[in-house]
Amino acid sequence: MTVPARLSARCRALVLELSRYLDGDLTPARRRTVERHIKACACCGTMAARLRKTMAVCRAEGKTRPPRAVMSRAAERIRALIAFEARRPVAAGKPKRALMRKRS
Repeated sequence: MTVPARLSARCRALVLELSRYLDGDLTPARRRTVERHIKACACCGTMAARLRKTMAVCRAEGKTRPPRAVMSRAAERIRALIAFEARRPVAAGKPKRALMRKRS
């Protein structure tokens, strides 16, 4: 099912809090309201099901360890960046730590 070009005000409000609903971050009363709407509105029900599936795939992917070669290259790059930062001149009167925080 596709999402209509113009959602109703009720659907717009639900879409804005759909991920909070799926994460269990709503009050029990608001959760029940969202559940009733999802059951009654095919469009929002479809969006909720798709978001639930997307979230599950992302969580499962996050548990997979990257290949050893990728981890090794990342560690090497981090070491190079740290070494580069250690060689950079520090501006007069400013501690190095303050400069590093500012760039983040």
